Amino acid sequence: MSNKSVRRRVKRASIDKRSLRTRGALAMALIDLVPHHGIDTLEVRKLAAAAGVGRSTFYKHYADKGDFLIKSFAGMVGAMDARARRDRRDYDTMLPAAEVFHHVEEARAFALSLAASGGFARTIAQREDVLQAVAEQNLKRLRPGLSLLRRQETAVVLAGVFMSLMRWWMEGGMRRRADDVAALYDAAARRLLQG
Repeated sequence: MSNKSVRRRVKRASIDKRSLRTRGALAMALIDLVPHHGIDTLEVRKLAAAAGVGRSTFYKHYADKGDFLIKSFAGMVGAMDARARRDRRDYDTMLPAAEVFHHVEEARAFALSLAASGGFARTIAQREDVLQAVAEQNLKRLRPGLSLLRRQETAVVLAGVFMSLMRWWMEGGMRRRADDVAALYDAAARRLLQG
């Protein structure tokens, strides 16, 4: 490997680390600010300042606040899926329900504010798309005998069940524990996957 290609890889890794730091700082700022300002009135300028990044940096990563919300959700679900695949022997329900519901429970003030604003309901279709992709990937890995059509149908149903439970839970004030809601998803998913 030439010195030039090594330098390019090091530079790319450095950029990736900076990008991850920026995205993490923005996500933390969002969780901190939304309960106080609401999602609809929160300006990108305030979000970027709270994260310690410039507005131009925000717009290098995201088209707008909505794009940021969906990409952050996708990143969170991806990270939770990786954790579940790594840590859980019983991870057979294709979506990381326990991990995601616990994460949302830990960010309760943010989740309730997002639900109250209607911001969660407005982005449900995009969130379901993210979950569908994760479920389809896990079905392909864990159920290789399923046809493409059956895999896609099953992923649609799993994502729909997951998002319906999340919406019901958040819009209902998160009165049930995350464990209970995740168990509802797991039971429904296992029933579907047995059929």
